[in-house]
Amino acid sequence: MRKRLEDHAGLAVLVALLALIGLLAGVSWVVIILLLVAMLFLHELGHYVTARMTGMKVTEFFIGFGPRLWSFRRGETEYGIKAVWVGAYVRIAGMSSLEPEDPVDESRSFRRQSYPRKLLVLTAGSAMHFVIALVLLFVLLMIDGRLSVGRAEQPEEVAEWALSTVSVDSAASAAGLQPGDELVSVNGVGRTTFGDFSRQVRQLAGEEVEVVYLRDGSTHTTVTRIGERLTARGAAGIVGLIEGDRILAVDGLQSDGAPTYAQLAGYAGRRLGQPIDITIVDTRTGRPVVVEGAIVNELVDPSNGVMGFFGVSADYHHPGLGVVGAAGESVRLLAATVRDVVFAIPTIVTDGFGGTLDGLGGGDPVEGPAQSVRELEVRRLDTSHPDENRILSIYGVARIGAEAASDGASDVLLLIMYVNVFLGVFNLLPLLPLDGGHVVVATYERIRSIGGRSHQVDAARLLPLTYAVVALLLLVGGVALVRDILDPVSFG
Repeated sequence: MRKRLEDHAGLAVLVALLALIGLLAGVSWVVIILLLVAMLFLHELGHYVTARMTGMKVTEFFIGFGPRLWSFRRGETEYGIKAVWVGAYVRIAGMSSLEPEDPVDESRSFRRQSYPRKLLVLTAGSAMHFVIALVLLFVLLMIDGRLSVGRAEQPEEVAEWALSTVSVDSAASAAGLQPGDELVSVNGVGRTTFGDFSRQVRQLAGEEVEVVYLRDGSTHTTVTRIGERLTARGAAGIVGLIEGDRILAVDGLQSDGAPTYAQLAGYAGRRLGQPIDITIVDTRTGRPVVVEGAIVNELVDPSNGVMGFFGVSADYHHPGLGVVGAAGESVRLLAATVRDVVFAIPTIVTDGFGGTLDGLGGGDPVEGPAQSVRELEVRRLDTSHPDENRILSIYGVARIGAEAASDGASDVLLLIMYVNVFLGVFNLLPLLPLDGGHVVVATYERIRSIGGRSHQVDAARLLPLTYAVVALLLLVGGVALVRDILDPVSFG
């Protein structure tokens, strides 16, 4: 009775913690966490099912590591949940020579099985990740065929598109545009591809234009002024601002609406080198922020300092593929994604750890408050410190997933698909304690056993290497977690 109460108490704590995360961070965080846990569960389920199919004895099946929160026993296997959700495991009897087994169960131990059976069990976890990715791709292609567009053309060159998002404090929001609207013409230029539309808008900074759009089948006409965002050259002359920022207000500068770069030049031209407060829309977060103590050191011609900004993103119209088309395309895309991950792993190993550490270093001395406020974003735009070259922790993945949830379920499923492919490939790396390391050991034992003499590797001799790999993974994971907390990842 006491054990049962303890089990229920641990489960209650877990449910309460998830509820607290939902209240503080949002339901999307809980959904992403549960999706990641389900992914770990399915990985281990692959090992579990194949082990049972081949007659091996499975003694434990747990989600998480550390203290046990809740468990139950069915037959010879204990199932449950532990406190630290950074992985999962299935314990199969006799995985190595270090695990003594009851002579009665020795015939059912992993080490006594044939090489094909060992290989089946060891690769089942990664195979499960690839199956999950394949199913997710199939579902996504059935709903929306845009994933397949990349074979023939860039999405921004597709003629059929509607508004996906409308930025705050933008020309589009001032015009009253909403997601789902379709532009008919802007400044007299008829509907075109989103790429051409973007190039057109960049040349219209500060100009008042007529916008014609469709909403629910009805045509509407409005007038708005194209906004401005700083170019790299324009931002270079203002300490604290970066390329892509949009200026909303300048301390001491009176303006009807957001001041233009020309107005800023006229005002700040008399205060070069002096700190001023500038309110901008941060290019990374899309939210207004005050950059205190920004310093204007150099002003350029407005035609070079800013480019036009309308404030919309595109939602491309691509009907879902049929069953046959989605099946074939999902296989092709999975193969391409696996190939990309395989070739990316050397870069992740060589550059990713260094890039992750760079985010924790002090870097160059901070020049002032404005530079301090913008330091992380400057590093994000610096090609020598790209976010895509850093290693993500589970928290980082969950954060991206929670943000992607705001754009719809498709983006979340696509993220989970990529994570599954990466884990499937990563687990096959030939390093213990990864599945690929066990495959190498089993293969070596099989080769050494050719000729009739059974050979078994002394697992004790492999422990130092195993501990070294585990320590490295923990170190990298810890550094990535700290980096993801202090400097949240952004892919634009």
